[in-house]
Amino acid sequence: MAFLYCFVKSINTPHKSSLYLAAIMLCSYVLSDYLYIVEHVYLNWIVYDFFTIAFIVFAIKRAIILSALPAYLIIIGLTINSLLVGFIYYDLYILGNTQEWWFWSFYSISINLIDILMIASLVINLDYVNINQGAKALKPMVKNGISNG
Repeated sequence: MAFLYCFVKSINTPHKSSLYLAAIMLCSYVLSDYLYIVEHVYLNWIVYDFFTIAFIVFAIKRAIILSALPAYLIIIGLTINSLLVGFIYYDLYILGNTQEWWFWSFYSISINLIDILMIASLVINLDYVNINQGAKALKPMVKNGISNG
């Protein structure tokens, strides 16, 4: 959905970085569901996350993607996801843990929350200009709220 939104939003604009990021993320998630590079699903997700990070960094270096805040947020999100998936793989397959404990809930909530934040960064197209405009728009509201309260 983020890809379709970015596609429609970028039709009449010269800046297509969010569209390219969304396309990279779409390809990564679709391929990781159907094309297994390694045997275990958790290791497969880690490999795809690192390939996606490498591809985003390559696209930034080649100026295909402007080095914007969403790209960095996605790189950070994928790195955290990879670490969490690595820990859950270690817990399940290396340690052989079958008893549910707090980390499993933490893992589930964190992975989904980070995925939502990465999607939101694409849809909102967070960058320094948008953040500055938002801060300028909020400043009078905060000032009026404090003086009226």
